[in-house]
Amino acid sequence: MQNHKDILTIPILVWINLTKDLRKSGKGVNESGAFLLGEKGSSTISSYILYENLDPQCLDKGYIHFSGAYYVPLWEHCIEKKIQVLADVHTHPTKSVLQSTYDIYNPMISQQGHIAMIIPNFAKKRFQFISNVGVYKYLGSHKWDSISKLKKVKICIL
Repeated sequence: MQNHKDILTIPILVWINLTKDLRKSGKGVNESGAFLLGEKGSSTISSYILYENLDPQCLDKGYIHFSGAYYVPLWEHCIEKKIQVLADVHTHPTKSVLQSTYDIYNPMISQQGHIAMIIPNFAKKRFQFISNVGVYKYLGSHKWDSISKLKKVKICIL
C-alpha cells in the first residue's frame, strides 16, 4: 500500500546515485529502470533496486521487459527490509518524457496511486533536474494523470 501524502521526496544523494546507476545500466543505448523504495507509511525514497538486479534479462532487448516472476524477489526484499515500493522510474531514449503506449498499458505496479517517472535521454546528463522528468500517477484501468507540472515530486537535501 502506498502513502504519498501528495509529495514524493527524493533525497539529493539518492537521486544522484539513482541517475548515475541508470546511466551506467543503460550504457547510453538501452532503457533502464528501478523501483523506488521507502519505509512503510513514508513518502520519502530511501533506496532503490534496479530492474536488472531482480530480472537479469529485462534489458536484453534494448527496452524494459520485466518478467512477472521477478516481483516475488521484490516483495521478499520489501518484507525483509520493512519497506515498500513508492514509485518506479525508467529512462527513455529521446528527450520526450511522455508515456509510450507500452508504458500506459503496462504499469510496473498496477495499483491506483502508483507513481511512475520517466527520465529522458537514457539519463545521460550528469545531473538530471526533476523539472525535466515525466511524473505520472496511475488511476487504474490503464489511465494516468500527469503530475509533472503539479510539483508533487520534489528533490530535497535531507
